[in-house]
Amino acid sequence: MQRAIYDWNRGDERTEGTSGAEGADDEAPALSWRPQKSVRVVDESLRDGLQNASGVNPPVAHKIDLLHAMAAVGVDVVSVGLPGAGTRHTEDSRALCREIRDAKLPLVATAAARTVAADVEGIVRAADESGLPIEVYAFIGSSPIRHLAEGWDLDFMVRAIQSAADVARRGGLPFCLVTEDTTRAHPEVLKALFRAAVDAGASRLCLCDTTGHVTPYGVAELVTFVRDTLRAMGSTGVELDWHAHNDRGLGLQTALWAASLGVERVHGTALGVGERVGNTSLELLIDNLGRLGARPAVPRARLVAYCELAARALSWTIPPDHPIAGARYQKERDGVRSYRNLSEHWTEEPVEVLQAMTLHLVQGAGAVRRGSHGGLETVGSAGPVGASEVALAVPARRTLLEALRYDLDLIGTKQGCDKGDCGACTVLLDGVPVLSCLTLALEADGRAVQTVETLAGAPHIDPLLDCFDRLGGGQCGFCTPGMLMSATALLERCPCPSRDEIKLALSGNLCRCTGYTKIIEAVELAAKIKRGEADAEAGVDMPGNECAPEPLPSNASRSRKGQAS
Repeated sequence: MQRAIYDWNRGDERTEGTSGAEGADDEAPALSWRPQKSVRVVDESLRDGLQNASGVNPPVAHKIDLLHAMAAVGVDVVSVGLPGAGTRHTEDSRALCREIRDAKLPLVATAAARTVAADVEGIVRAADESGLPIEVYAFIGSSPIRHLAEGWDLDFMVRAIQSAADVARRGGLPFCLVTEDTTRAHPEVLKALFRAAVDAGASRLCLCDTTGHVTPYGVAELVTFVRDTLRAMGSTGVELDWHAHNDRGLGLQTALWAASLGVERVHGTALGVGERVGNTSLELLIDNLGRLGARPAVPRARLVAYCELAARALSWTIPPDHPIAGARYQKERDGVRSYRNLSEHWTEEPVEVLQAMTLHLVQGAGAVRRGSHGGLETVGSAGPVGASEVALAVPARRTLLEALRYDLDLIGTKQGCDKGDCGACTVLLDGVPVLSCLTLALEADGRAVQTVETLAGAPHIDPLLDCFDRLGGGQCGFCTPGMLMSATALLERCPCPSRDEIKLALSGNLCRCTGYTKIIEAVELAAKIKRGEADAEAGVDMPGNECAPEPLPSNASRSRKGQAS
């Protein structure tokens, strides 16, 4: 028999013959489209989308309106939230389920839960009270950094999955195991977690790229690995979901790639709203799937209405160059304009006046040495940090964050919420922590600025960098530069801080991964190293040392030769 396949490399359709024999599709999937199998779309806007630091949790009436917009653009499955997050989330989830039921919307309801029995019990109650079945999407961290930060072992995670799945089974609800950060998890750990979920009755698995880490080709490797694992367990009926974040700008690409590999469901959020830099943009996902023939095409007017309603509900701004709903795109699409044709109403834009300024980029204490030309020179760091003074010209409206990242290429300082909520942009100004997103660059004129790049690397690594690495304080890493700067200021003014003083110093820095315990322990250990109360070189008996890899044979033999001589 013949089947149509969309060839990614050639950009056209071709036909491929298959024998039709049993097991003919059991080979590793090719990177090509299979239009005969319609992929289903999951809208996570009312759960994952609400986690953005700049977004809002809208009133339930706005959420209900958004439900109807989802149905209008062909969304198949919708997350009604995380009932275990609190009373309001529970009530909103029930109201959304009742609306799906009463309005007869063609939407399958899902709800998120930790792999904790109490969370799943809340979903069972919501399903009973609303009269609508709800699929349970229970998530658990699967990457080594999460296990280290939380102090989990494999037996604990297996028991948690079994307990959560058992509650869902007794409540008569389908169960899906969501392995957070699947793309960075150890294969053997994934096999054990998948086995526990399937044995407990899971009907599907959700593969997550929680930190936007993977490439499209990595998606192919992961999906093939999971399919092979399920086949080896005799569980080929278990379906797969793909949920990707957009940290590297590949959220849409990896979602389309997963769909081409036969994943049954792909996730997204309206306008890509979500934690850190967002998720897969759902309207772009639906539009591209329609254009590629993987599901029915949706009129552009409906997608525009969906985007505008989501923007109002979430207090979000549609970018002017958004390829579907952007104002600039719509204007250029609807108008006719000749190449290099100047409008008769042309007016010259005013020239923005630049102000000259100077920044003193200083080095951390004990990590500066005098260079051959008399200037300051960094030890083990990169970029233009070695200069003691940097002259630049900026507009009056330029923030210190923008000057550091975009004028000086010091991209270690992160641009997070842009309104002073998250602390990811923290730098030191004359030794005092400030939020660079709320500080004008001209306010720093002639003053000393210290960024995360000034912390010395190997071989004379700064104790804070060393301890964050040893104890797993980095997590996904987005908040880490701000944490390091706040901690640097603390240890400069207070070499022996108490745990409460550390908590207070870091209280303005938001960690989305919830790994504060390891962060606090890292600062405590760094303080001990700075005071000479811990071994900063060998790391003997230091926490986290048991996770260090074995030395390479060449290094070990070289060390023995040195000792012999």
